[in-house]
Amino acid sequence: MWHARLGHVNIQSLKKMVKMNILPKLDMTNFNKCKICVEAKHAKPHFKTVSNRKTELLELVHTDLADFRNTESKGGKHYYITFVDDFSRYIKVYLLRTKDEAENFFFIYKAEVENQLDRRIKQLRSDRGGEYGSNFLKDVCEKNGIIHETSAPYFPQQNGIAERKNRTLKEMMNSLLISSGLSDNMWRDVILSANHILNRVPHRKLDHTPYELWKGYAPNLQYLREWGCLAKVGLPDFKKSTIGSKTVDAVFIGYASNSAAYRFMILHDYSICESRDAVFFENIFPLKKPRLVSET
Repeated sequence: MWHARLGHVNIQSLKKMVKMNILPKLDMTNFNKCKICVEAKHAKPHFKTVSNRKTELLELVHTDLADFRNTESKGGKHYYITFVDDFSRYIKVYLLRTKDEAENFFFIYKAEVENQLDRRIKQLRSDRGGEYGSNFLKDVCEKNGIIHETSAPYFPQQNGIAERKNRTLKEMMNSLLISSGLSDNMWRDVILSANHILNRVPHRKLDHTPYELWKGYAPNLQYLREWGCLAKVGLPDFKKSTIGSKTVDAVFIGYASNSAAYRFMILHDYSICESRDAVFFENIFPLKKPRLVSET
């Protein structure tokens, strides 16, 4: 269940999190290959880099843009952009309607993290995609003393950290969509949930989670729930009646960004709500249809 709650994260990360006392002791002696992971993930060779890992927050930030041009999300998004801190590997994700919003979200990211951490971004690394092609960003970086590095022509692998994070996000997104049975246009909520999870999973080369290195304290994972499961969400007092159900059936679709609440999709009308008052049934996936086995 913890493998599923953590977005089908790999077994090595689970073992490390048990060792770090983030998770309770788990019996993994009979851990088999997860069918969802086999369906959703495909290994590719890594591009090896000779650069050394940075030793301070915001010393180097990696960024990359991913697109879902053929699958518009609920809310009309087609892209998302990631910013990955090199030292902590902490990820921030922003959703975009069009590519030309990328520069604006860099300024939003810069203002937020520099204010919260009381540090300055020193380097920004991206590929040569069109999202950062204007002179406006170049001028802003120069005025703020930020070195904007780009990958060599036809070698986007040199922006490998951001690209690997995007690949990991998409693999986790695919795993959660397959296991839940929700439609592809829910990728917006899955990407944000996957990012929420990955920030709380230790990097394979570190004994700390990105969250701990970024925030300064270890995360609590006891509130995590299996994405796409059934939840019975309590009705507000003004909607309750003396006779009848005090809850409404919903699907768990993520974590609220600026409050201690969960996000749900109500089953009877597919509206979205946020609430803390819910009971979860992590073994029930109301939108997952049984697979038909073809006869041979």
